[in-house]
Amino acid sequence: MLRQLGLMVAPAGLFMAIFFIVPLGVLFAYSFGATNGIDVSFGFSLDNYTKVVTSPLFRDLIWRSLWVGSCVGIFSIALAFPLAYAITLGPLQRAGTFVLLMVIVSLFTAYIVRIYAWRTLLGKQGAIGQLLAAAGVPGAPLEALSYSKAAVIITLVSILVPVAVLPLTSALSGIPPACIAAARSLGATAFGAFARITVPLASRGIISAFALTFVIAAGDFITPQLLGGPQAQLAGNAVVSRFGLSFDWPLGSAIAFTLIFLMGALLWAMTLVLRRLGIKDRP
Repeated sequence: MLRQLGLMVAPAGLFMAIFFIVPLGVLFAYSFGATNGIDVSFGFSLDNYTKVVTSPLFRDLIWRSLWVGSCVGIFSIALAFPLAYAITLGPLQRAGTFVLLMVIVSLFTAYIVRIYAWRTLLGKQGAIGQLLAAAGVPGAPLEALSYSKAAVIITLVSILVPVAVLPLTSALSGIPPACIAAARSLGATAFGAFARITVPLASRGIISAFALTFVIAAGDFITPQLLGGPQAQLAGNAVVSRFGLSFDWPLGSAIAFTLIFLMGALLWAMTLVLRRLGIKDRP
């Protein structure tokens, strides 16, 4: 029995070891090393992490990444949850498979194409700007939107809403409609049944959707590079710069792992808070 279980787990374990654990371990080892601009050497120094913690630039980039990631995660769930609910427990159940297929197909659109599409829409001469001008709205709102954190958040939300729909749909499809009907028959309002039955039972999907969108958004560097401007760069941009321009791999690795640690701590804290509030569905 154990031998068969080992053989079943071995391919997945080997895949994770080769493509995830080993590269991540090498990157983590780099974070304790040093560079002279030509060669990178391994070591056991915490100087790189000290630079990340003490530098106002790196601190701002990391906290901005966490803030943008959190906003993207919350907005993505707010937009994805109604659609996921409609195709599992709501009026779109009969067409749920087709709608979900369309959501999956939208993920096939090239990432960079969607970024440039939003760059065009949010530009001064873009469609949004022309509509605002035709409506008599002054150009100040669009000026504030172009090349800003708002532009980065809007773009990432539009890209990641389909990603959030998938775990939400999976979680909501496992909720028996009889549970909601029973709550309503016992006197619960529609909102009460939603808050006390639907949300706790779908909490794992909500947390999974938030974690996926949060991690992708907080670690992104292409969207801030093309739409963010100098005041909306994220930690990913600093990592790319250290690896690609200054050849400071140890510092880039330290920035990356500091961000990873803080993202994990934030997700863990959120899970604890939800469990204390009684929203997190216990196994």
